[in-house]
Amino acid sequence: MLDSFEKLILKVLQRDGRASTQALSDAVGLSPSPCWRRVKRLEEEGYITRYAAILDGKKLGLNAFAHVQVSLIDHQTSSLGIFLDFIEKNDQVLECTSITGDFDYILKVAARDPEALEQFIMHNLLRLGIVRSTTTVFILRQMKVSSALPIDM
Repeated sequence: MLDSFEKLILKVLQRDGRASTQALSDAVGLSPSPCWRRVKRLEEEGYITRYAAILDGKKLGLNAFAHVQVSLIDHQTSSLGIFLDFIEKNDQVLECTSITGDFDYILKVAARDPEALEQFIMHNLLRLGIVRSTTTVFILRQMKVSSALPIDM
């Protein structure tokens, strides 16, 4: 179980992964040395898996984002391997989630524009030969984007 200091550390680091040990210790009310030890323990125990920079997609020329629902032809080990290998190696796929319902997976995909997204679907995804069908839902505007998890649930 996490104590209140560790929960605060996680909250602060989710907002600012580059917070110095001093800034982090000030924010949570611990001296720097015990604060640093707790961060190291949280990393070692897998609570903190990595640190990342959050980039602005529009500044990078990415103006089309979509959720692509994917239904596979079958669920054989070889088909799943091909699909998961494709997902892992393709930088345009931001997220891949196994879902319930009429589709097997939902992908969050980034592209320069709608035509580039079509290119991704038609010439990359469907050419795998294991996809039965897709449905694409364009993201018009994102009102909230967060990777921060709720700590106190």
